[in-house]
Amino acid sequence: MNTPDSLATRWLERAKADHTIAFLLEALTNNKCPHSGLSSLVKNTTCGPDRAGGFAMNVPDNLITAANNKSKEDFGGTTTTTSKPTIVICQNNIYDYPDYIRTLSHELIHALDQCRAKTDWSNLRHHACSEIRASNLSGECGYGVELLRGNMKHRGGSIECVMRRAKLSVNSNPNSEGKGEEVVEEVFQKCYADLYPFMRHPGSN
Repeated sequence: MNTPDSLATRWLERAKADHTIAFLLEALTNNKCPHSGLSSLVKNTTCGPDRAGGFAMNVPDNLITAANNKSKEDFGGTTTTTSKPTIVICQNNIYDYPDYIRTLSHELIHALDQCRAKTDWSNLRHHACSEIRASNLSGECGYGVELLRGNMKHRGGSIECVMRRAKLSVNSNPNSEGKGEEVVEEVFQKCYADLYPFMRHPGSN
């Protein structure tokens, strides 16, 4: 029987051979972001209904589930005295392997931003920029994915998706105070254009 945890375990193993995931892991290494491979970096777990994944710095295992169930969409990152990243994949809310890869890519980009730019997740501009980059570069706003969500717009649809999803995440930041949408719009152009570590958008032909 394919249970959410057994599927997620298989998908994590399969992800080790994915070229995009391998490229992002290499970028983490190049930016001195400590990890011992995908299995040590990623925790498959059960979350509340509105989450697909999350990222934090040096969160103990026994706090992961509690953090997941309290957060609305993506808890971004929490910096402590050390800088060991943890990526959470919400195995009960992942639909298939491509969804797993998109979610994992999204969180790896957060981890990369933390290591290369020392992202302060309490700073709304920092949070917004990383959410814009993660939504843009992970494939979660591709035309086919948006079509499955019922969003039929082709021209400009990806940009609208990135902005929409970034606003949702930043609005869930405890420091947003209703300013999430304004901050996302303020930094959008610059952060949307930042494709690092890719030379071109990974969804381009």
